[in-house]
Amino acid sequence: MTLIHHNILKLEEIRGLINKLPSELYTQPKEILSQSTIGQHFRHILEFYICLENGLSTGTVCYDNRERDILIETNIDYATGIIEKLTLFLSKIMSDSLLALKANYSTTSDEKMSIQTSLFRELAYALDHTIHHLAIIKIALTDENLEVDSNFGVAPSTIRHRKVCVQ
Repeated sequence: MTLIHHNILKLEEIRGLINKLPSELYTQPKEILSQSTIGQHFRHILEFYICLENGLSTGTVCYDNRERDILIETNIDYATGIIEKLTLFLSKIMSDSLLALKANYSTTSDEKMSIQTSLFRELAYALDHTIHHLAIIKIALTDENLEVDSNFGVAPSTIRHRKVCVQ
């Protein structure tokens, strides 16, 4: 299975979960998430993919320039529509390509640096970033006493390691 397919599967996993959540839970600020919402975390995940799609057409990806589209974090139907569009975008990728990553890691200046990267490297990053945020979302869902798959938000290497330990 390719990196692209793993990203698509993760987005489909997100869509499946979002469709099961009551909209009040999706938009409710959670103390355990420092008053952010589950929807905000899903928006954050999806906007990294949106930045990657936009960057592919310009040759430059900048995650700092996310739209922070409030509809993604407040409207489940809209969010699932975005997932469908992103899945379509990913399914059309045929090969790797060089990109520049623009980023500002300073809290005190506006200076952005440029780092050479590639589409596949950024897809790997997007997948890892997604899993990390799913782990945070899992904390909020568990806090609500909702049952979540034990592997939800867990890195593939950790899942493989756990299997070896059980044997």
